[in-house]
Amino acid sequence: MVAAGGWRDLSYADIAKDAGLGLAAAYEAYPSKAAILTGIGRDIDSRLFASLDEDPLDGSPKDRLFDLLMRRFDALNEHREAYAALAWEVPRTPVEAGCLALQLRRSLANMLEAAGLSASGLRGAFRIEGLGALYACALRVWLKDESADLSKTMAELDKRLVQVERYINMTRRKAA
Repeated sequence: MVAAGGWRDLSYADIAKDAGLGLAAAYEAYPSKAAILTGIGRDIDSRLFASLDEDPLDGSPKDRLFDLLMRRFDALNEHREAYAALAWEVPRTPVEAGCLALQLRRSLANMLEAAGLSASGLRGAFRIEGLGALYACALRVWLKDESADLSKTMAELDKRLVQVERYINMTRRKAA
């Protein structure tokens, strides 16, 4: 529905009807459009973290973050047109944008933890913000990446992770 008609003008009643639910049942599952977006984000996270049981992460923290973020882009790719429409329209809907930003922040924190990097405390907050900026850069490329293997997205993500790794190594040398 989002891919066909957009998000802003899509009514909650239309979403419920398309799902085959009455408003009461829809409200019980997701009490708002913002809650639906949060639920979608949680579903993506659940699938991403469940994939680690069969295909665990390995390598450096950079490699593990690359793997996690690419798994996320692969999950988004399943409904690419809808997510592209959301990426364009959600910033124009403040309530939904705020809810989605909080969900993404939780997702990024969980990805850092899964990669073996703490997301706690002040250092963790900086890591979450940095990973969010990195993710935003890669998301912009993903939105235009029409390749089957998402090669442009992978290249952007790798480039940004290398930049972060260099910066971290440079600051460690100066602190020592």
